Amino acid sequence: MKYLLSKIIISLVLIFTAITLSKAQDPTFAQFYQFRTYLNPAATGSEKGLNVAMIYKNQWNYVPGGFNTYGMSVDVQSARISSGVGITAYRDVEAKTLQTNYISASYAYIARISKKINLHIGVNGAFVNKSLDRSRLIFTDQLDPEVGVVPGGSSTNIVLRKVNMFDLDAGILLRFRYDIHKHPVHNSLGFAVHHLTRPDESFENISTRIPMRFTVTYGAMFPVSRGKYKRNIDFYVSPVFKFDFMEKLRVYNAGMFATFKPVYAGVMYQLNKFSDNSTHGLIFVGGIDWDLGQDNFMTLNVGYSYQLDFTGVTSKSRGQHEVTMRMNFNNVAIFSPKKKKGKKVDCYDFPGKNAVKLF
Repeated sequence: MKYLLSKIIISLVLIFTAITLSKAQDPTFAQFYQFRTYLNPAATGSEKGLNVAMIYKNQWNYVPGGFNTYGMSVDVQSARISSGVGITAYRDVEAKTLQTNYISASYAYIARISKKINLHIGVNGAFVNKSLDRSRLIFTDQLDPEVGVVPGGSSTNIVLRKVNMFDLDAGILLRFRYDIHKHPVHNSLGFAVHHLTRPDESFENISTRIPMRFTVTYGAMFPVSRGKYKRNIDFYVSPVFKFDFMEKLRVYNAGMFATFKPVYAGVMYQLNKFSDNSTHGLIFVGGIDWDLGQDNFMTLNVGYSYQLDFTGVTSKSRGQHEVTMRMNFNNVAIFSPKKKKGKKVDCYDFPGKNAVKLF
């Protein structure tokens, strides 16, 4: 009985923590560079062609039902109107108790500052639905140290079971290039503001406005020559950084990737700071990037990451798993440019076919 009670209490703590943090933290992804339109609306249409991304995240399996997030995005670039449009959707289910459904439409304008500099400016409008299954909740006034869960209701007052809201995000993305020994170095620097409308997500008819979340990202791909006279670069190293700031919550991600077509791998360190508490861990990432079809009609990228937390719920969490798949159809476009008059919006395509485009 003591073991059962302790397991119930641990599960309750994890559920309570997740539901509490859900009021202060959006779903986050280790492979954020794959789910770009969710990361920053300015990334909509940042790569030429039609891009389809899918992501699945699983964490905290110690809790019955675990915590699962499923996401998908589609965006396409139009060189004629120097723009990108996209749709993003995800479903987040926490212990089969709290469910969030999200769907949004995004638009980005791509300004060509110079031959080697693009500035992307984007907005994203979203509809969000949150639902709570109260029947699956066990509150502290229903626990007894001798018998465990006491049958009957709780005095906790939850008025609503569903909450609908509109949300708005905006962002900018600076993509620029410089050369090292005649080989291009690609850089991506982004800033996004989420929850500009600060929607109310309370289930208790008490105004609970979501605080704005600020995100700063940077990624680069540095070519590494394999010889003095080697012209085709196959190997790249990529530093990556992401910082999220949301009221009392701060999340830092910093790491390094190595890419050697068609494979890539990397490791990132993550630090979470909430008020006076902090947790940290390592994220291990790997994947394969294939060019398929005649004239590289499609690029398929499949990635996996595992997050190992050293503090917080640690071993009880059983880590965090994430699987991604990204498809780029290079020759698909809307409002294709006319011959000899079309604009080449994106000036950051790597020469040849030996680069894995992470950013």
